[in-house]
Amino acid sequence: ENSFERGGYKGTLLETLLPIKIGAGEEQNKSDINVVVVIDISSASEEGALQKALALSAVDSLSEKNNVGAVAFGFTPCQAFVVSEIKPLKEIRKELKDKISKLKFDGQSCFDVGIQGGFQLLSKVGGSKNIIFISDGKTTYQKLREDTLETVRRVNVLGIKVFTVGVGTD
Repeated sequence: ENSFERGGYKGTLLETLLPIKIGAGEEQNKSDINVVVVIDISSASEEGALQKALALSAVDSLSEKNNVGAVAFGFTPCQAFVVSEIKPLKEIRKELKDKISKLKFDGQSCFDVGIQGGFQLLSKVGGSKNIIFISDGKTTYQKLREDTLETVRRVNVLGIKVFTVGVGTD
């Protein structure tokens, strides 16, 4: 009859026998959520400015506890480069937003190279791994589309989630 009484076990001998810890949970200051924002900088048109604005908005929408990095891709020949290594957002928010806002747009699209750049950053960390991929998606090369899909499938198998943000009307 009294076996389900309301608490009062904290600090008692019974607490040491229980398979649980008694007390309120403590909020963690750290997160195991890792996010890399991958930005297509191949477009010099107004889509480029919109992609930059979306990347800044994505950074603003993330929790300060998340670990965030950024990669940009474009140029000729196409390459990906690290804008910011993965660090707790509360430590790098201002610097990251400043670096994103100063990106110069030019070059060719190579979506698969951008995904690979995001993967390389995420391969250095444990926990949840996510890519926010921001691009206008414009290309005339079917092989690039196929290579990109294959790259996304490969990183998905490794536990990385890819979220795509499309820019423009095409």
